[in-house]
Amino acid sequence: MLAKPTTLEFPWNSPPETGQAKMVAPGVLWARLPLPFRLNHVNVWLVEESNGWTVIDTGCATPEILGVWERLLAGPMRGEKVVRVIATHGHVDHIGLCGWMVERFDADFMGTFAEWVWARVSHTHDVPGSSAAHHTYLIRNGFDDSAARQLVGSRQRFINLSTPIPGWISEIRDGDMVAIGGRGWRVIVTRGHAFEHASFYDPQANVLIAGDHLLPRISPVIAVFEMIPKGDPLGDYLESFPRFDIVPDDALILPSHGMPYRGIRKRIDALREHHRARLEATAEFLRNPKTTFDLAREMFPHIEGPDNIGFALGETLAHVNRLVRQGIVADVSPDNASAIYQAII
Repeated sequence: MLAKPTTLEFPWNSPPETGQAKMVAPGVLWARLPLPFRLNHVNVWLVEESNGWTVIDTGCATPEILGVWERLLAGPMRGEKVVRVIATHGHVDHIGLCGWMVERFDADFMGTFAEWVWARVSHTHDVPGSSAAHHTYLIRNGFDDSAARQLVGSRQRFINLSTPIPGWISEIRDGDMVAIGGRGWRVIVTRGHAFEHASFYDPQANVLIAGDHLLPRISPVIAVFEMIPKGDPLGDYLESFPRFDIVPDDALILPSHGMPYRGIRKRIDALREHHRARLEATAEFLRNPKTTFDLAREMFPHIEGPDNIGFALGETLAHVNRLVRQGIVADVSPDNASAIYQAII
């Protein structure tokens, strides 16, 4: 979802070449991996330790990404071992190769508990009841049976993009101080894009590894999923911003997608305004009653393909659920077959 930046400072004009890395802070290297999605890359961070490397996020399991990792390991990482793998959150483009890397190097695996559980559930085949719950969620929100079955089936492609998630984790929590690269990084845990997304702030170098939470040019996907169909992730996201008050405006922000930047206050203001405008537009679209599917089609008219339509549905429902919580929109459906929403004030 677009959320245009105001005036931000971008210290680098271009990303590192594939298989190469750029130093962005003392001991911190930036590498970029190609993704097989519409959002075609993910940034990963390599932090030098006294006995090897800490890797923050890994990309997903494709032959192309595995080949890039071999080049990074042999080149910028000098053939030294990975001693720790950190996942900012449990989405497949961030955690998909954590299992492979942890097993290969017998590395420590660090992240938040909720994101480890999310990944174990969402990237594992044949979780009991998951397909049925997904199908019911789609039908409830206006998909016909054929389209719902197609989207449920397409989920398998995402599952195949992850190696097995490690069966244990070194848990981190909000406010923890974690030693990475010989310096103390404060853990900032937020909800919205994920259930327990972890960002890391190093006050000594004035650097924030922001994951997906504060992207420079787009809003992260804020979506409702079938596990919590009446959840309010957009409310969670908007309420998360004060957690970054400890980060000065001149801090270097290292996002998972796009270019590193400075200007965190301006970026947060732009994201707030973006979602305020989207909530206003959602309420306006619902002056006439609609299913979430029909609303998503109106709000995202150029989206095609089952996966992208599924994401559009989740984002649309996040805005609808926020408006329901605020008493601006209500479910006015006459029965429980498909939810129909309408603005009531």
